[in-house]
Amino acid sequence: MIVICLNGPINAGKSTIGRVLAGMLPDAEFIEGDDHGIPEGVPFQEMIERATAWLAGRIGETQRSFLVIAYPLRPEDFILLREACAKRGARLIVVTLAPPMELVLKDRGTRKLDDEERSRIREMYEEGYAGRDFSDLVITDIDSPDVMARRIRMKVMPPDAA
Repeated sequence: MIVICLNGPINAGKSTIGRVLAGMLPDAEFIEGDDHGIPEGVPFQEMIERATAWLAGRIGETQRSFLVIAYPLRPEDFILLREACAKRGARLIVVTLAPPMELVLKDRGTRKLDDEERSRIREMYEEGYAGRDFSDLVITDIDSPDVMARRIRMKVMPPDAA
């Protein structure tokens, strides 16, 4: 099993590209990391820890060949997911999407950012979400979701393996 985690700040394209990528890979499942089901009102730090534990559980449960996860990773989250992959004998690939902040701060597609999200994007760039040391691939340019997904697919699966 190969687990591909799309990391990056808010509005970098993790979910959009992740859905397209999962559609390009055989026997793949896409997981939106924000769909963890944790109720609103849970303190932010606890929510992140519970969400990461939920993702690790999903890695342990899935029977798919590929698992594509869209979720911004802190170093401690990476360690937890890496351990979950190791228990399964799965390979973890982290792809960091890091387009220029000026682009990420703009409304894109159907997504309309509010002031809180724009503030959090700036914080995430300052906190290093756009340049994690544990990334296997960092993409700093931006193209269509199809082109971006194909680039990532080439990294994880050669064309002759399809």
